[in-house]
Amino acid sequence: MVPATKEKVHGDGMSNETELKLQLPPTLHGVDSHQLLTRLKPNLRSRGIKKILRNVYFDTAERDLAKRGMALRVREIGRKRIQTLKVPDGVALGLQSYRELEAELPSDMPSLAKISDRILARELRQGVWPRLQPVFFTNFERTSWTLPYRTSEIEVSLDRGSIRAGDREEAIHELEIELKGGDRVDLWGAAEELLDIVPFRLGHATKAARGYALADAFTAQPQKATPVRLTDEDTVAIAFEKIVTNCIVQMQANEVAMLATGAVEAIHQFRVALRRLRAIVGAYRELIDDTVHAAWSIDLRWAQRACGPARDLDVLVLETLSQMSSHLPHDEPFQRFLQVANQERAAARREAIQALHNPRYAAMQLQLFQGLHNGAWRHALAGPHLDTPVKNFAEHLLQNRYKRLMKLGERWAELPDAELHRLRIFGKKLRYVALAFSTLYKPKATKRFLDRLSDLQDCLGAVNDGAVGRQLIRQLVERAGAEGAVELSDLQRIQGLVIGWQAHAVHGKVGQFQEVWAKFSETKRFWRSHR
Repeated sequence: MVPATKEKVHGDGMSNETELKLQLPPTLHGVDSHQLLTRLKPNLRSRGIKKILRNVYFDTAERDLAKRGMALRVREIGRKRIQTLKVPDGVALGLQSYRELEAELPSDMPSLAKISDRILARELRQGVWPRLQPVFFTNFERTSWTLPYRTSEIEVSLDRGSIRAGDREEAIHELEIELKGGDRVDLWGAAEELLDIVPFRLGHATKAARGYALADAFTAQPQKATPVRLTDEDTVAIAFEKIVTNCIVQMQANEVAMLATGAVEAIHQFRVALRRLRAIVGAYRELIDDTVHAAWSIDLRWAQRACGPARDLDVLVLETLSQMSSHLPHDEPFQRFLQVANQERAAARREAIQALHNPRYAAMQLQLFQGLHNGAWRHALAGPHLDTPVKNFAEHLLQNRYKRLMKLGERWAELPDAELHRLRIFGKKLRYVALAFSTLYKPKATKRFLDRLSDLQDCLGAVNDGAVGRQLIRQLVERAGAEGAVELSDLQRIQGLVIGWQAHAVHGKVGQFQEVWAKFSETKRFWRSHR
């Protein structure tokens, strides 16, 4: 893990910056910041230090600095011009952590001579510095307080203003909590207390990252899961932290994409990230502190369910109703019913996005970050096991998941829908765990197993989609009837058509199941391929 202290400013203008950004809702533009902080620190007397900060960010047209994760700005503070080069400082999940190289300038233009890190200055001298140009601007008012908090000293700043790139502009309205000295965990503690006072959303991007996105007209896109880079040397504990971190990164990326576009795939991948998190937390159940496990499990289930209706309606509308619509273009009652379904779908999407603004979502993330960084997730009695190599643990876990799936699956032909759903859940839990530990094993054998398991899930997923679809259709029929959008006789006909269409699709998938199951059963288990 990254060290939990903030370094002091060095004589050469170098310092380390570790901070949290809390995005405030537009409705709180008139918030009394002093009153807000006195609830965090009742003895606070200072009204805060106010500054107007104007910044110009520089980079090449090819974004050479951004590609290195760096940001270069010249800040105007009264008559002073301060150059700051921010360089990534390791990885701190949930925090923004940078090494800052800062110096006063004689003019408005960046100066390579002011970069105190000579190795870095040489790296930038030839291909980067001569081609620097202004990329975007920030202009905001900052009110700052330095507060003792627990064992640390933190600076809380309220920033209000804007980012501008060309003719595009985006508001800045955030609280920034920066560690001046002490333990990083105290940043999350202060944020948790602030969350009880004022609602916020955790900001995952720096002002620089937001400025680049604005300048380049970049829109966040849905993100699928990426491989978790595990090694044979990783312990059970380190593997858990790597996997959870990977899941959170995917969750946050799709959170940003949901807020930017509300895209169907973003909602889907957001739920996938939550499912992956729930799967690994469940897999480590006996090794996780009971209180931490309960809190994580309850919050993750809430977040997943908050997006459930949006995903279910996406599947129904896109994979069933829209396909039927292309075959029934002149069926006006059906087209009106489809409009009702799309209205319900849009409302469910709004509710899913609104959940991201719910303080409970921010609290869930803070709890995850704290639990990982301070080690509170570890069960008191699990220490010796957590420090053993991960591979034996992974093989034992995979084998148990596999046995449960095979035992139930062998009776698939006699299973009712409820048990087929249970079989699907077993398969999903095995798949998420297999993906989590996949980089420990041979790629070809792992891919073959996961592909066959995915085919199995596809068949069983159709059964689940049909069951969920029937329930949703009944609800949509009731709504369309109550609103008078479609005549009752037409609704009965439409309900029969949709159920029949879905039954045909389910029948086709179930008809493939015997062949798919046989192939899966014959597939070699990748975690035993070396034996």
